[in-house]
Amino acid sequence: MEDVGQMDKTIENMGVLELINMKPEDLARISLIQNIGVILVSEALSGVLLSITQRNIGMIVTIPQTSGKIIVLTGQLSLGGDVFSNSSGSSEDILVITGQIIITSSLVENIGYKDIIIAGQLIAPKGMESLLASAVTRMSGQIAYYTADTPRIFMGNDTFSKAFFDLIEGKMAMLLVGSFEIDSDVDIATLKQKVSEIILIGKLSAPKTLVPLLQLLAVVKLGEINGRDAALTNQQ
Repeated sequence: MEDVGQMDKTIENMGVLELINMKPEDLARISLIQNIGVILVSEALSGVLLSITQRNIGMIVTIPQTSGKIIVLTGQLSLGGDVFSNSSGSSEDILVITGQIIITSSLVENIGYKDIIIAGQLIAPKGMESLLASAVTRMSGQIAYYTADTPRIFMGNDTFSKAFFDLIEGKMAMLLVGSFEIDSDVDIATLKQKVSEIILIGKLSAPKTLVPLLQLLAVVKLGEINGRDAALTNQQ
């Protein structure tokens, strides 16, 4: 996300473009907006935005007027459920989620925002389902729920071997955000014994024999589970 108050002519190649606090005359200086994942714009500026030439825009999210603050969460973040309480803010505040936000606990008694707008991916405990269903006022992204109390969170890129799973006592839930591999030495018995569920945002590669079990374990799958041939695995 970037502030474009000083930009002119062309704005391009950004994940999130925030235009919420711009003045109409500043926005009118822009002639082209292209290659943008999400544009955030206030209702007062939506008309000016429509007059600008746009190419390859993922989505435009219009933010309603408010006397409170507009809080934008973007990127890959892991937060507690109390983020929705907004205990130090105003009931007129608006929360906008545009990235991949993982809620690690359901410890929230009430929602402290006027509006919650989701234009990204929100992953939350199953216990928050009814609360969020009543609190989210606009959604053009995805909400998914997991059942585990304390999932292990992995972000980025990693390979999981049998030696890794052997170190786990009991069962764990795996929350995977990124691109991951399960090594060829991992067998079905190990996965059954060590993994209770998988929450996947991204890609997971594994030997083909493990794919059906991984599909069963994946209570949330926002991405791909790909199987590898044994011969190809051995060559690598």
